[in-house]
Amino acid sequence: MPDNVFNEKKDFLLEVKRDVEKRDSISEEIEKLRIQQKKITKNIASEEKSIADEIASTLKKRKQEIADTYDDRLDDRARKKKVSNKRDKKKTERMKKRMEDETMHIKKEQREYDVEIKTLLRKNRVPSFCSSKLYFIMFMPSASEIIPMILAFLAFFVGVPGAVTLLIRKLVLEKKTDINMAFWCVLIMAVFVIIQLIIYFAVYNSTKNRHQDTLTQARSIMDKMKANDRQVQAIKSSISKDKDESAYDLGAYDTKLKNLDEEADAIGREKQEALRVFEEETKKLITDEINGRRLQAVEDMKAEKKTIQKKISDGEKEYSEMVLKISNQYASYIGEEFCKEDKLADLIAFMEDGQAETVSEAISIYKGQKASK
Repeated sequence: MPDNVFNEKKDFLLEVKRDVEKRDSISEEIEKLRIQQKKITKNIASEEKSIADEIASTLKKRKQEIADTYDDRLDDRARKKKVSNKRDKKKTERMKKRMEDETMHIKKEQREYDVEIKTLLRKNRVPSFCSSKLYFIMFMPSASEIIPMILAFLAFFVGVPGAVTLLIRKLVLEKKTDINMAFWCVLIMAVFVIIQLIIYFAVYNSTKNRHQDTLTQARSIMDKMKANDRQVQAIKSSISKDKDESAYDLGAYDTKLKNLDEEADAIGREKQEALRVFEEETKKLITDEINGRRLQAVEDMKAEKKTIQKKISDGEKEYSEMVLKISNQYASYIGEEFCKEDKLADLIAFMEDGQAETVSEAISIYKGQKASK
């Protein structure tokens, strides 16, 4: 180091400029390496995530494929439904047959009662419609037929007149604008109710009043038929509620359904075993295969990152040494502001142009020019 740097010539400034350029070059290289390091770090993270995603998606897909394979075999609902439908159909057929067999004698009796009523009415010259259930409900109801009688009267004396009145209103009355709609509707309905009452009492007088004894006998037979109907329903209800199906010979269907259930249980156990093997063995093999195929690229990038990190560390050390050298040997004398490439180039230019011979003179000219501006 010279005794007085201010008296030094151009060579001194050239030496300072070389050291400053070297310092700045090292700084630029370190910045480039840091950018490169950041990019590699990002690429490593991206690749590791991609590997993790491939492993996760592959494992999920393979596991689902195993489950689907067994679920397809387990999905025997169509077969079971088909067998179950056949079983239900056969049970229904045989249950109906059982009902027919167990009510056969009652139905035979019903037919005999029906013939007896018709014969009785024909013999005593009573109209045949008097054998209908509706006739007995409306003209000779029993205690259990009070509600049906009320409903029949409402339908006959309210429903029918109301429907006829509505029809006449739609077809006739609404086409006329100068009439009292409500009055005519009430009048028409009243007329029809009166006509129906006349019809009702005419039938009453011509049948019940004239053939009271015959109809009373027919009512008695009808009551027996109603009792038989109740007995038939009771038998059918008892058969329907009977839990014992042994009478229907459904063993073949039950065996087939049982076999399907056992097959489903076996497939279910196979599925669980296959999933266990997948979790304990296959999963690791798939993971190892993907890692073996892709991790080398990550390791290469990590090695490159490590190399860059060493270069950055070495560069930072060299940069630090250059900064200390420039600070101690140059900046402490000529100032930090002149330890820059552009200003050093200006000082050297002053010397090369002959404007200055020493460092001190070059600095004075530079400051003078700056002051004049």
